Amino acid sequence: MAASLKEVEAMVGALGPSDQVRLLEFLLPRLTEAVMSGAPAQVDAVAAWQEFRRVGERLAATSNGQSITQSVTDMRR
Repeated sequence: MAASLKEVEAMVGALGPSDQVRLLEFLLPRLTEAVMSGAPAQVDAVAAWQEFRRVGERLAATSNGQSITQSVTDMRR
């Protein structure tokens, strides 16, 4: 059964901050492999993923009990 993007977003939004971080830890190696296998090796891509991880860690550390999705939404406002 496939879930729509909205359904996945709702499921991720319902996770607590620590579970969202665990989900990112699970997905990042797979996303990195998928992105890097379709493109030539680039130093900038590696730096971008490192920055992505750093931002995720910062969000998890400063979420004040909010989900990461809510923290990101608040940061955009």
